Amino acid sequence: MSARRPAGGGARPAPALPPLLPLLPLLLLALSATAQARSLAEIRRSGELRVCIASDHPASAVFEPAGCRQNCKVSGNVAEQTGAFAKAIGKRVKPKFERLYWDEQFFNQDGRTVREASYTPQALASGKCDLYPANLVQNEWRLKKLDFVILFPSRLMAIVSRQKAAQIKGVADLAGKLAGVNRDTAALNWVEQQNRGAFAANPVKVDYLLSPALFSAVDAGAVDFILIDADIAIWAGAHQLKHASVAFPVGPTDLIGWGFRKDDKDLQKAAQKFFDDSRRQPDSALNQIWKRHFGRSLTAFIDLMAAFQ
Repeated sequence: MSARRPAGGGARPAPALPPLLPLLPLLLLALSATAQARSLAEIRRSGELRVCIASDHPASAVFEPAGCRQNCKVSGNVAEQTGAFAKAIGKRVKPKFERLYWDEQFFNQDGRTVREASYTPQALASGKCDLYPANLVQNEWRLKKLDFVILFPSRLMAIVSRQKAAQIKGVADLAGKLAGVNRDTAALNWVEQQNRGAFAANPVKVDYLLSPALFSAVDAGAVDFILIDADIAIWAGAHQLKHASVAFPVGPTDLIGWGFRKDDKDLQKAAQKFFDDSRRQPDSALNQIWKRHFGRSLTAFIDLMAAFQ
């Protein structure tokens, strides 16, 4: 006897669905990340702007006690700038600072940076961070993960150990030398590009160092040169370096700004307005902060970068 149901018979049984239990952890993780990332309206309601600072150079930020990861006291240029921005988006809004290591800004959910992949970095997706204000260079692989609001144009500056000053007078002289470089930075991008191209026959050798060690290494002559954004280079030349000097710019003009989740368009728009208004007003909070830390306003610094073109 046939087991088939006759035509026109009762409702067919629903097809069996695959078991969901093995997928639940992934689903919950995805939903949690989406739910926790916050809009500008939510930031205003909470009165808290979650600011994640990765730079630990004193030109940008100082964390106390030294080596802290949690509950750090944060001061310096970037902290003051984001404090002014928080006030601009809401009278009740205060910055809450979190410390990241540089490459953590780009980590995926597995704790890795995958340059060719498009994803929202976990620190932003989870809601731990609302923005990255530590003067990020906008480049192709970062644009797969973040949106940028540009604060200023800049150039990478070569800081050269005075032991090698006679041998390093221009960009071509960097070939074959030892560079101190932090991972996942514009400086490393530039060195890698030169080693594949102009320096292929005599590539730059690389010593991977974290930011604090870069400056002490070039000052001590442990590396021949480092490459640093112009704002930090100017600060270091005036306040930090004793046996090394800011020598010359390398590479094209970079666009430097704050990094945001791609979905946070309202927060990006608020940051853009804050930057635009600040640059137009000589006595703006942002220009005054720059004067205190760099000896020149943000507007004057942008004019200086234009002179390097």
